[in-house]
Amino acid sequence: MRRSLRTRILAGLSVLTLATACNAGGSTRGTGDAATDRSGSGGTLSVAINAATVPIPDSPATQGAEGIRWVSGQIYDALTAFDLDQADKAPTPQPSLAEKWTMSPDKRTWTFHLKTGVKFHDGTAFDSAAVLFELDRLTKPGSEFFSESLSTAAKFQTQTIASYRAPDANTVEITTRAPDSLLLWDLAGIYFPSPAAVRKYGNRDYPGHATGTGPFKVRTYTQDTLDLVANKEYWAGPPKLDGLRIRAMADPSSRLAALEAGDVNWIETPPPDAVPRLKSQGDAIRTHPYPHTMVLYLNLAKAPFTDPKVREALQYAIDRKSLCSGLLDGLCIPASQAAYEGNPWYDKTLGEKYHYDPAKAKALLAEAGHSSGLSIKVAVPTGGSGTMWPQPMTQVLQANLKDVGIDMQLVPLESNLLLTIGRAGFTGPNQQYDALYNSMSWAAPFLADRFSSGRIPPAGCCNVMGYRNPAVDQAFAAVAAEFDPAKQAALMAKALGLAAADSPMTFVVHDLDLQALAPSVRGFVQPQSWYFDVRNVWVKPA
Repeated sequence: MRRSLRTRILAGLSVLTLATACNAGGSTRGTGDAATDRSGSGGTLSVAINAATVPIPDSPATQGAEGIRWVSGQIYDALTAFDLDQADKAPTPQPSLAEKWTMSPDKRTWTFHLKTGVKFHDGTAFDSAAVLFELDRLTKPGSEFFSESLSTAAKFQTQTIASYRAPDANTVEITTRAPDSLLLWDLAGIYFPSPAAVRKYGNRDYPGHATGTGPFKVRTYTQDTLDLVANKEYWAGPPKLDGLRIRAMADPSSRLAALEAGDVNWIETPPPDAVPRLKSQGDAIRTHPYPHTMVLYLNLAKAPFTDPKVREALQYAIDRKSLCSGLLDGLCIPASQAAYEGNPWYDKTLGEKYHYDPAKAKALLAEAGHSSGLSIKVAVPTGGSGTMWPQPMTQVLQANLKDVGIDMQLVPLESNLLLTIGRAGFTGPNQQYDALYNSMSWAAPFLADRFSSGRIPPAGCCNVMGYRNPAVDQAFAAVAAEFDPAKQAALMAKALGLAAADSPMTFVVHDLDLQALAPSVRGFVQPQSWYFDVRNVWVKPA
């Protein structure tokens, strides 16, 4: 990227005038002993998140992965959970509300033995009836508390479930439509509310009285702030914190001001130009490679992206290295596929095929009949969770594409609207867009598989592109049929590489999850995951 372009883009974007923040490898810096300090307890962790409103604390919470990170995962539990209190490897599903399980000989029926003695925050018992209640709420139209909106939000996790039953109070059987080795991953995202609370308040009013079995209880909830208190009777042991406060602040400069004023002690994605100052003040700047990638989801239902040559041209048109080393000064990694190098799902065969080659991009466009150029209309987020810094980043993409003859018209939309489009696909009024710029969280196989035809909306979620490729379908089916973890990971890499080679989406960069923590925040381990475990975090008194 030319220096003049960088200057033009950053002029007038004072909160995003960038300075060197961290190295391109995404290592944690400036943390001192805070990350390993488990010597104390207590305090209130106050977090300013990158969102216009606090995710609604239903099950699942709204706002996608951000709602799971800060709301669902704190108030609720699932049958399985990811091992997030470590940073050395990609987290995998572990026992949670289900303490053990077995599988039938045909590998379709799973029997889950529930942990006994677990209580919801309202004192009622967690049992198999509670599991069935929530599965009905998410998958069974016509049941008393079925929710269409929650069903749509949870379709990623539930679409392979064929049936379920409870042989007794402590046992649940779940049968899948075909052998599904990924069910344990799916179940980590299905959270259980108190049936008594849902029945008392109804689906409409329940979020104001959200009640789970998780490590934190809701004290108060508004659109701006969610106040949680520690569940001292938590079945896995009480969290170290006394309280957790989630505050919505969409503007990065507002988050920065709140941190420096001491109103909060943790902020997501601060303005990068403030990073040197934050470090000099003793704040911990945390980054880590994790499964979160910025992409262009392409509308494959109409020209020009029905042509694979046009799709591939976009891959070669983007100067990812300059975007990361220039505009973002090391806060991202160039992306040529869904996974980053070093992750078990990275396809070494594909590697970094999609390097910057504008001449090749122009040649591919010419072969596709667009030597005189073309115009595309792209929906982009105005901000919000997981979008990094969308305005300057999409302006760089716009300039890169213009250099090869593509006029990229940007249509700013609120992030929740983009999430809705992502779940609905390029149908109805969404057909007007040629592409959608947003993030791709792929923390689990069901999130990474945006490419199987069975995940095309409305039947499935979330192959927004409408991509169909029998070879890719077979590759992901092979993943679901493999129960050996090492072999499964290898097959996952192959499937993701095969899909990426066909370019149904344009890969841009891998995010590095920039977080800024006050020096008083102790004991946080940043995992290779979108999700966080703050049960061992505490806030040191001043």
